[in-house]
Amino acid sequence: MWRTHLKRALIVFVASIVVVQTIFWISVRLPVPDVPVPELGEPQLDGRRASLGGSVLEERAGYWFFLHRGDPVTIGAEHARLGEFLIQRVERALFADFEQRMPALVRLLLPPYLMWSYRHMPYAIPEEQREELWGFSATYADSYPLHPYRRGMYYHALHDITQELVGNPWVDPSVAGACTGFAATGEGTTDGHLLLGRNFDFEVFPLFDQEKVVHLFARDGAIPVFSISWMAMSGVVTGMNAEGIWMSLNAARSEGTNRKGPPVSLRIRTILEQARSLDDVRRLLEEVDPIVSDIYLVGDGKTGEAAIIERGQTRMAERGTVGGKLSAANHLITDTFEGDEKDQGLRDYSTTLARGMRMEELVNAEPLSIPRALDILRDKKGPGGLDIAPGNRNAIDAVIATHSVIFDATDRVFWVSTAPNTQGAYRAVDLMAELEAAGIDAAPYRATLPAGARAWEQPPAGVDGEEPVEGEEAEAPPRAQPPSDLPPDPFTADGHFARLERVRGYLEDAEFFLDAEAFHLAADMARRAEAIEPRSSAAAWLVGDACRQQGDEAGARAAFTDYLNRFPAFGPKHAQATDWLREHGGVPEVSRPDRPAAAP
Repeated sequence: MWRTHLKRALIVFVASIVVVQTIFWISVRLPVPDVPVPELGEPQLDGRRASLGGSVLEERAGYWFFLHRGDPVTIGAEHARLGEFLIQRVERALFADFEQRMPALVRLLLPPYLMWSYRHMPYAIPEEQREELWGFSATYADSYPLHPYRRGMYYHALHDITQELVGNPWVDPSVAGACTGFAATGEGTTDGHLLLGRNFDFEVFPLFDQEKVVHLFARDGAIPVFSISWMAMSGVVTGMNAEGIWMSLNAARSEGTNRKGPPVSLRIRTILEQARSLDDVRRLLEEVDPIVSDIYLVGDGKTGEAAIIERGQTRMAERGTVGGKLSAANHLITDTFEGDEKDQGLRDYSTTLARGMRMEELVNAEPLSIPRALDILRDKKGPGGLDIAPGNRNAIDAVIATHSVIFDATDRVFWVSTAPNTQGAYRAVDLMAELEAAGIDAAPYRATLPAGARAWEQPPAGVDGEEPVEGEEAEAPPRAQPPSDLPPDPFTADGHFARLERVRGYLEDAEFFLDAEAFHLAADMARRAEAIEPRSSAAAWLVGDACRQQGDEAGARAAFTDYLNRFPAFGPKHAQATDWLREHGGVPEVSRPDRPAAAP
């Protein structure tokens, strides 16, 4: 009898598993486009340039330029074929990072959890973008878990998903928001142009910095869009279109939940492919509720208008320029989000206030020019010009940027950083010239340029064709020069960057030894870093933690006190240090410009 009961129980168990699996896979099924994927020939190689159909991938000085032209499925297929060697590098880095960061049980359970939680997301992606991802996945030589079509959707939602996971043990809230940007226009600039700039501080994969890509998406029937990102990225986090509309994305947090929106990077691509004005941007941002909250820096080179739009899952607000200027970090400022608990959490446990204060004071100091914009994006000090160690996350330039960009929206020219981070030369990219070189009709977009734009293409002022008076020497007026590259940061040339790399190497060694419970070696490595860079808060924390775990209370207290006095970033390590000090004699009073009314 017991065998009969056991057999029935086993049958019920197996049947339940089958039913649950069936329901799960039906619920997470993907909308598959009903379009044929083209058979591709072999790329044509010409030096550092490879072309296939309407697409061209060219290696330039410090970045890749990728022209994508045609219908969506063809764009996707050609993207995979031409860029596959770099995409494989990125995937290897992604999976290696996933293996390192996630415990085995999390690696097992996280993919089905994400598939279930975001099962509605694929249906919010426009059909043309699904076709592009489908063309990519059908062409890509794949050897990883999950079909590349599904994986591609989740790659593009990486920003959204990571922001939602903030607060979990494997996502440090102190790095959840780290981008900083500005805009200046009219009286806020030296020449009246609209200038915008940003540092995109996504430091997870060095390849995204070392092998950055400037994409030109010229989808049939859409406004051409320039995007600065990496290979396999069809969405936009920093971009501008041929109409002179700029959009860049800064992470934020606010109360509200929505799992049915599209990935924000793909949404920005949609907007830029349609928007001819900031009113278009506002309307399109309001039409679709996003998965997570973000701050959008937007500008229109035709009108000189700039704004910051704060968009939550259910709310949206805007702030404009003051004196022709504005700036943004990662906290929400408009009255609409006042008192928001998640925004307050980001303020409390990230570097956003320090970077926001420093950006605001630099932008407001005097009218902006391209050289000043470059200096701001490379600024390595704290609020009020506080002297801090290079690499401190409270700086606008913590030397971690995946890309950094300056855009003259009036002239429709931008400058993109080259590795390492913000330290290499910034390469000039002319939107109009790139369109024309790609065989795209730029005349409609040239027709929308404002008066005075692209002065280097105009005759010099005062030249009217008259012959000079006899006996008088003709003096030719100076001619405006076309945009040129911006120089590398002296920080690299004078050896400071090399010292920072040595410090980071010792800090990594110290972290390793802490994990291995070799505390004396961890303290030794941290002190070596400190000898090179005495202002390093990270080195002081590692010494303190090594002393704490060895039972050296006096050493731990001295090191943690040094740590607090070196203007560290807020986050888990700051909390651990202050909690320990509170339990061992009290937290010393430390004055901070970003927390003037509060003790650490």
